[in-house]
Amino acid sequence: MDTRTTLFRPGHNCSGVAAASRVALLVDGERYYDAFVRAAERAERTITIVGWDFDSRTVLRYGPDGEPEVVLGDFLNGLVGKNRRLRIRILDWDYPMIFGRDREFPPIYGIAWQPHRHVDIRYDDTHPTAGSHHQKIVVIDDRIAFAGGIDLSSKRWDSPAHRPGDPRRTFLDTPYPPMHDVMCLVDGDAARMLAKTVRARWKAATGEDLKPVQVDGGDAWPRDVPVAMTRATAALACTAPPCGTGPGVHHVEQLYLDMIAAPNPTVPRSCSSRGSSRTAGSRK
Repeated sequence: MDTRTTLFRPGHNCSGVAAASRVALLVDGERYYDAFVRAAERAERTITIVGWDFDSRTVLRYGPDGEPEVVLGDFLNGLVGKNRRLRIRILDWDYPMIFGRDREFPPIYGIAWQPHRHVDIRYDDTHPTAGSHHQKIVVIDDRIAFAGGIDLSSKRWDSPAHRPGDPRRTFLDTPYPPMHDVMCLVDGDAARMLAKTVRARWKAATGEDLKPVQVDGGDAWPRDVPVAMTRATAALACTAPPCGTGPGVHHVEQLYLDMIAAPNPTVPRSCSSRGSSRTAGSRK
């Protein structure tokens, strides 16, 4: 990497820098969820989901008549039912009950979604008191990865039109306000960089090691998802609180400060809007 052409500095304002052959910017839940469905349908070995929240009742796609067409829990169960080699892992924040009113009860209570035996859902409480895990990442076969500000959860779906009274913008027959956010989709080394972050989170939360995935299939990029940038340099910027003797991580804050202070107005464009893990990308 030519450090004269980028603000990215691993260990200073990001945890790593990697190349992405393609980058897509997915504005709002309608476009992200549709891209997720298309990408997940092409998965061969693994889908790993990390989130602040996860709700199996989330509608990922509506039909022409406005009725739910693809629902998250049924969709994931269907994927592993069709592909015996596929394993889906979900790591959700182990939230305090004060947040339980807006969330789905965990499957362990036996009164909600029943995941297929090849869908492994866990809850992550490896954070300080009053903290939370806010990363929103999906990695598929270590070949493509989504990161940004939208969970696979309720009350996140909306179209870019944000049309008042849109009947699709309801959850359990109750309307909710417009929701505007963005995700990015990357491939290549950038996706593998995000996969490494997800494996570290899974290890910290469960004690289990997830091995990198090797898939020899064709192109993993989901069909009909437009590419916004090619041959991009992507950086992963993180935020984490002090833990034990560690000082914490402040990459996101530092990257903003570096962008503000940069004398050249042509700076990397952020591909994420919320959360404790962000990616930023720039054209070469």
